Amino acid sequence: MRIDMHVHSVGNGRDLTKIDEDIYFNADDNHQWFTRLLYNMLEGDLEHLGADFNRDGRISTPEYFELIYTMLAQSEEIDGVVLLALDAVYSPQTGKLDEQKTDIWVSNRFLHRTVNALNERLHNESDPAKRKKRFFFGASISPNRKDWERELEYVVAQTNAVLIKLIPSVQHIYLTDDSHKAFYCALASYHLPLLCHVGPEYAFTEGIHKKQLDNFRYLEKPLEYGVTAIASHCATPVFPFIEKPQMKEFYAFMKAANGNGTVRLWSDTSALSLSTRVFLIAAMLETFPAHWLVHGSDFPIPIDGWAHLPWVTHDMTPQEYIRIWKTKNPLDKDVRIKQAHGFSDTILENAEKVLRL
Repeated sequence: MRIDMHVHSVGNGRDLTKIDEDIYFNADDNHQWFTRLLYNMLEGDLEHLGADFNRDGRISTPEYFELIYTMLAQSEEIDGVVLLALDAVYSPQTGKLDEQKTDIWVSNRFLHRTVNALNERLHNESDPAKRKKRFFFGASISPNRKDWERELEYVVAQTNAVLIKLIPSVQHIYLTDDSHKAFYCALASYHLPLLCHVGPEYAFTEGIHKKQLDNFRYLEKPLEYGVTAIASHCATPVFPFIEKPQMKEFYAFMKAANGNGTVRLWSDTSALSLSTRVFLIAAMLETFPAHWLVHGSDFPIPIDGWAHLPWVTHDMTPQEYIRIWKTKNPLDKDVRIKQAHGFSDTILENAEKVLRL
């Protein structure tokens, strides 16, 4: 099965008391100029893709999932998509919810119910090819929250979660904190891999403020307790002209983690199609073996097909560029960009080796 294992869930609910009924999104009390600019750009991209189905000038949570459904159902390259939850910000000291610093909250209960509804629609499609496709539930549990054990019990016993997603900077999670040992041991015992953002995070204000928490070296602690980890973006920066790339250092870290022949630390290729990362692709291909990589798009982060110019960027031919330019489905476009640069198709299938299926 060819799986995109890194697709975000976004919405526009504003009521924090109804997080199990809608996606909560409110950054107005915690904005930074860059995040405001980014959110406007992302909304414009979604409008361009036709997400504003009722043309009322705003993209609702149901409209976003309608777009995602259409993208997977019509995809020629992808068979499955992992939709990601994102837990709120909890104080590392008290375990209490920090409402002001929680810009987005995609609750496990809301997303699990949504994934089930989307899969029911696929099951009832008349086209046999669409009936074979599937959405997967990626849960998120902050180890800072007081009730993380109860939340994990819900995820394991009542859902079919395939992974746990964390963004340490955004969620104020100190991965190396010894108090998280029980959390890591539980993930390992349940064979739940940890999809963890590494590298600078610019999509959230807290990610900018706490970027030091997204250091790939901090994954050493969950790995120590037996967790299988997936580091996002091959640890590459969004802006390599500002943040120094650490691909060689990250490769050495992966090599040490995977030294016994078993892949315990994977990395995903999410957001590598961004125009700012174009000139890093050749080095990525030379550095990371395909059997350590899994495929992810990072949608709705932009998939910049225009930036991968023939003869300028790695291994791109005019014919491939034209095909990418004609591809309207973002999931397919992301796959074809990576194929044209030389990424092996095995990265599309490796997800089955790491996800809790």
